[in-house]
Amino acid sequence: MRLEYATDSVVIGRPVGEVFNFVARAAQYHRWHFDYHLRAEALDIRPEGVGSAFSIEELIDGFYLRHVGRVTIFERDRRLAWRGRFAMCSWIWIGTDFRFAGVSGGTRVEETLYFELSPLVAPAALLFVWRPAFRPVACRAHVRDELTGIKTMLESGDHDPRDVTDPLTDERLLERVKGHRGESSGR
Repeated sequence: MRLEYATDSVVIGRPVGEVFNFVARAAQYHRWHFDYHLRAEALDIRPEGVGSAFSIEELIDGFYLRHVGRVTIFERDRRLAWRGRFAMCSWIWIGTDFRFAGVSGGTRVEETLYFELSPLVAPAALLFVWRPAFRPVACRAHVRDELTGIKTMLESGDHDPRDVTDPLTDERLLERVKGHRGESSGR
């Protein structure tokens, strides 16, 4: 059962390809949302995007959370989605679904935070809702803050120029991931 928990959107005054690439590589992730995000790291990059893995570290409501997610949808300049086991409870999956569209003045980005769980365990998920940081209103604010952070960095130019390049063809990123996996680059 998929529960779309929080959705918001924003128009970013940059071309859709730049915005998509910035999000796809989780560039400057720790700055998307200063209150929660600690870091993100690519663990595995697949040639077509789908199946690529990464970790996200957050500090939410006093809990250190490390989610490991896999890209489930990679449609260049249109859609990017991932999911992974929720760090606090492995029988719940967490994910984010981004949709991108070129519009007058830039790119419209819609972000949906979702959870997936078996209907049999859905009542137990209510245990999280009593925590202020996991209430729907807080999650909607979290999504809004992420989108605002992305917008601010891209429109101000306050990011590394590589942050808006294609992560699937970035040799430095690919080499770093190979090193992380313990593979030799052959050079």
